[in-house]
Amino acid sequence: LVVIRGDSTSISHKGLKIIDELSIEELPSWLWWNGSLDESPEIFEYFTSHDHRLIIDTALGSPNRCLKVLDQLMKSNKAINDLNWVRLKNWRESLAMIFDPPSRRSILDHITDIDIDIAGHHMLQALFLISWISDKLGWSFLIVERDKESIKIDFERINGEKISTSINPLPLGNPSIHLGQVIGLRLISKISDFKKDNHCIILGCESVECMRLEAGGMADMELIEQVVPNSFSTSEYDVSKLLGSSRGNTSPLFENTIKIALQIFNGFDN
Repeated sequence: LVVIRGDSTSISHKGLKIIDELSIEELPSWLWWNGSLDESPEIFEYFTSHDHRLIIDTALGSPNRCLKVLDQLMKSNKAINDLNWVRLKNWRESLAMIFDPPSRRSILDHITDIDIDIAGHHMLQALFLISWISDKLGWSFLIVERDKESIKIDFERINGEKISTSINPLPLGNPSIHLGQVIGLRLISKISDFKKDNHCIILGCESVECMRLEAGGMADMELIEQVVPNSFSTSEYDVSKLLGSSRGNTSPLFENTIKIALQIFNGFDN
């Protein structure tokens, strides 16, 4: 394990040469960028020019910079591991488990609305979650709009039906150590004009968040609720889990998610 500390000037002039001398080409190595992706881009780009497996955290840095880095790394076929994506595992698994019973599969074909609540204003983790859902269900991105309170993203099913999704930043008194952590999700599926045939699925990181998402006239629908285990672990713990899995390439699921997230984010400019 080699740890480099210092300001960008000292590392640029002294530290990088040391790393070159210590590197063993035959030994698979990981680079953990333990800080904001906005900081010292010239040093980050120096390291990414080498054949390292990368560990980054897109909760640290501006969304624009983080997505730009992901795009560049994907195009250069680098192995990317993002702690912000790793922390979504409980949400992805909890949502998938809800639809494990065959009797619930039809709900997926009639989703009309998805609302995601996040802690603070960093949108990337919620954007990853929406992009992952849309990829799994074969939706096409249509348009994205931002207002003072939320980010609205519209998709289209293969049959032409529209799906409206929303990312809602919430100010919290005791925020997570991870910026933009997903804290709640509400999914609405309208199968027919009879409200009793429709479904409202709510996931929350605690029961209070589940209760908040129940508001809004959903009482007449069939309600499915689940509390998602908190993933407020330290970055060191997340890295140790990731290294234990020995993933030497970018997850195909994450690759597809990045592509859709980039498409949505670029839609802000149009």
